[in-house]
Amino acid sequence: MSESPQLPNRDEQGRSSDASTVPSTPLTPLTPPSPADGAGTNGETAAPATPFGGALGRTVRAGMSGEALTSRGVLDAIGGWRGIAETLVPGLLFLVIFTITRDARVSAIAPAALAIIAVIIRLVRREPLISVFSGAAGVAIAVAATLFTGRGADYYVPGFVTNIVWSLALLISVAVGWPLIGVALGALRGNLTAWRGERVLKRVAMWLTLLWSGLFIARLAVQVPLYFAAREPDGAAATDALGIARLVMGVPLFALVVVFTWMVLNKLPGSSDDSSSESGVNTGQNTPPG
Repeated sequence: MSESPQLPNRDEQGRSSDASTVPSTPLTPLTPPSPADGAGTNGETAAPATPFGGALGRTVRAGMSGEALTSRGVLDAIGGWRGIAETLVPGLLFLVIFTITRDARVSAIAPAALAIIAVIIRLVRREPLISVFSGAAGVAIAVAATLFTGRGADYYVPGFVTNIVWSLALLISVAVGWPLIGVALGALRGNLTAWRGERVLKRVAMWLTLLWSGLFIARLAVQVPLYFAAREPDGAAATDALGIARLVMGVPLFALVVVFTWMVLNKLPGSSDDSSSESGVNTGQNTPPG
């Protein structure tokens, strides 16, 4: 007499209790999915959406979610080691070569070659086209300006434009009563206007937005006078000073602002409240660390 096949045991709710079944981990609105929950059809982990995009959004998200301030967290917020390298190395190469050769056009070759290599690597890795070309665009414009004029100081002009745009955007957002930090908070909570009704949040958002605008304004206040000094016939030393100022006031100063913003938002009441919903709003722009 043949035996009937043994069926798997089932609990009282009719679900299989097979050992291979793994309960999914509950996700809080401000917690990215785990690799198991975010795996694609080919077993690849889907990257969590970055709310509000860029370092500004990552910093606000970390602070409001109650994430502990760590060196790794700050590193991730400012773009990781690769982001730091892509920000610092081109300018550092230009500065070193210009200091040695005093030839702006020759000095621009190394950053241009580095940008091309970075684009090729990103294309091989099949990264999104925005990610591929956004990092190289600034270097390409800086190199083009230098090759066109032959002046070493003009390598830094595109950075001035970036700092002007960001400082104006942040100041205008405060002037109209919609500070960008507050908009980021609203995007994280899934309600772009509710934060305006919370007096503490609105005040903190305003002052933090002014802090970020101060970062870009401070760069301009120091570097623009050096730029005009570098345009003088004997301005080679001023060009060197401009390059050093750009490096010092780039990632290091940017990281300090990120840390301060993170600490302030971590202290806010309800900063780790998991009842809020995460928004997938993405500006498509990264706050420039350099």
